[in-house]
Amino acid sequence: MKKLLNLFRDIFRSSASNQTITPPSQIHHKTITISRTTISKMPPLSNKQHHPSSRRSRVSPRGRAPTLSSRAPTLSSRAKSRDLQDSSTTLRSGRNDKTWIPAFARMTTILFSLLLATSYYLLATSTAFADNLRSTDFRIQMGTINSGGGNQSGGGFKLANTVGQTAQGQFDVAGYRVRAGFQYIHSIIPFTFSVNKIAVNFGSVLPSTIYTDTNVLTVHAGGAYGYVVKAIENQLLTSSGSTTIPNTTCNPALTCSLSDATPWTSTLSYGFGYNVSGDDTDTADFVNSTYFRPFPANSLAQNPVTIMSKSGVTRASVATVTYQLIVSPTQPAGTYHNIIQYLALPSY
Repeated sequence: MKKLLNLFRDIFRSSASNQTITPPSQIHHKTITISRTTISKMPPLSNKQHHPSSRRSRVSPRGRAPTLSSRAPTLSSRAKSRDLQDSSTTLRSGRNDKTWIPAFARMTTILFSLLLATSYYLLATSTAFADNLRSTDFRIQMGTINSGGGNQSGGGFKLANTVGQTAQGQFDVAGYRVRAGFQYIHSIIPFTFSVNKIAVNFGSVLPSTIYTDTNVLTVHAGGAYGYVVKAIENQLLTSSGSTTIPNTTCNPALTCSLSDATPWTSTLSYGFGYNVSGDDTDTADFVNSTYFRPFPANSLAQNPVTIMSKSGVTRASVATVTYQLIVSPTQPAGTYHNIIQYLALPSY
């Protein structure tokens, strides 16, 4: 301690005369401050004022050694720690930044990308189909899957709607019209079929004489696929005694069948048959009013035949069915009857 005090005394003696020297006997009452202290070398003191931001080290009283600042080593350690950290972590600066991703995270990213690609492929290659509803006796054409629809009413109003169909509404282009949706099931042209009378009576008939009567059939159809009308009789004309009148075979020179009409003008050709004319009839078969065909009979296990048909919308199609009867002179007397059934089928 004495050597240190002697060193300080020599230093202050070489300083300017205006420096104040504190006697050694009073050192334990004061603290000597040394400005701009470094660890390696002490610079000479001068009369210049010291910068207020200078670091200071203090010498403890009563002979204790001065405590030197340890900030520099601490800062150096922090710098080294920062350097080590910077060497293991990529800095983010500008567009060239790269972030280190662990291997398991990269694997997860790759697997997730593969799953997304597989899902997209499955979705992109899947095909959607409209519902096709059919049974042994019925078929619904142009079926779609919707979440709802139908007719609602209230407050004096009626509403027909469709809910959930991908494309619904009325579409018009180049002379064509498409009505898509439940609301068009009950279109502005509802499907109706009518027969002007339900009884045909030939009255009393004489042999080898032509007797005729007619029915008028009327069809209204607003369905996209139109309609068809088929006909069949339940049996041959039959009396109460089970005697029958045969169906016609038309003129002997060119006989007719269930599917082919031929002329029937001979009064010597006996039987019962029909001719059809008017809208949506087969004019290539029923060439004129003399062409006839026999009705198919349910009792003979025969199928109905088409007498009217159309593939589009019709506001009013009207056709006339002409029934013709010629009986043989040997036909037993009696009352004969059968039932003609007309089947009108719309197509949507």
